[in-house]
Amino acid sequence: MSLLYILLGYVAVELGYKKKNTTFLKIVLGGMVARLFLMTGVVLVLLTVYQYDAFSLMLSLLVYYAINLALEIYLLQKKVSLKNQS
Repeated sequence: MSLLYILLGYVAVELGYKKKNTTFLKIVLGGMVARLFLMTGVVLVLLTVYQYDAFSLMLSLLVYYAINLALEIYLLQKKVSLKNQS
């Protein structure tokens, strides 16, 4: 689930990379909202249907989300610095 989240974030950054700044922000932030809704749905299914332990699931998702957020910020920073050099 976490891998899918970061891959979708990478796709959003790549799609918006060559576009204008406002379009880029719409793609990245819209993708973030869509990914959060998707993750919420998956968490609800895991908790209700598969009876996962809520505390363990939330703790692991929090850790993976922080790692994914750091990777996404690094990717955005790298893309912006490459764009500014061109």
